[in-house]
Amino acid sequence: MAINKIEFLKKVDLFRNFSDKELEEIAKYFHEKHYNKGDYLFFEEEAEPGIYILVDGLVKLLKETPDGKTIIVRLVFPKELFGWVEFGNKKPRYTYTAQAVLPSTVLYMSNQDFINLSMKYPQLALMITCDLSEKLLETYEVLKSIASGKVEERIAKLLIELGDKIGQETPEGYLVIEAPITRQDIAEMTGTTVETAIRIMSKWKKEGIIDAQRGKIVLKDLDYLEELAGY
Repeated sequence: MAINKIEFLKKVDLFRNFSDKELEEIAKYFHEKHYNKGDYLFFEEEAEPGIYILVDGLVKLLKETPDGKTIIVRLVFPKELFGWVEFGNKKPRYTYTAQAVLPSTVLYMSNQDFINLSMKYPQLALMITCDLSEKLLETYEVLKSIASGKVEERIAKLLIELGDKIGQETPEGYLVIEAPITRQDIAEMTGTTVETAIRIMSKWKKEGIIDAQRGKIVLKDLDYLEELAGY
């Protein structure tokens, strides 16, 4: 069943100040695409530039390091943008591969359509470009963090970020992250081995800092994690 693109765009921060008539025009540039769990949306070296907005599901953005390791540089949640745009065939340095973690639906706009849209709505084009640039800089910061910080610090930062984005507070004051994030995902997002991720998460569970079950991570001692992360 096709989504109502206009109603969806109203819920995305970048589009909230546009009228229904303007959104009707903007929606024409976006094309709906569906992916099964495990499908690749695009590969880093082969990807065409363009803009994606996740409608539902979950997408992970992957980067391969020079030594052959695969790192998850970002998880994309519904209503978030990813991808990149090019002007004059100048490709950004920090691009990535995108893979669906769950069955996912996206709205896609090609690079050429983005340029055409820019002519009609320069303010929106600037906002989108800034948003995508910020996300690419975050990718760079993740790679820098992996090269420097301690593993426990990196995992703590990851859990805090996930808690901020999708965590639900319980009556006890805990943050519950409900998402199918595996130890493998945590390892790839923090540049460590699965064995190390399991060891640290098990240690924290035993100490009552977190509680981890299938499809759910509960942050029980946020103060400890924030201190460890240097916040």
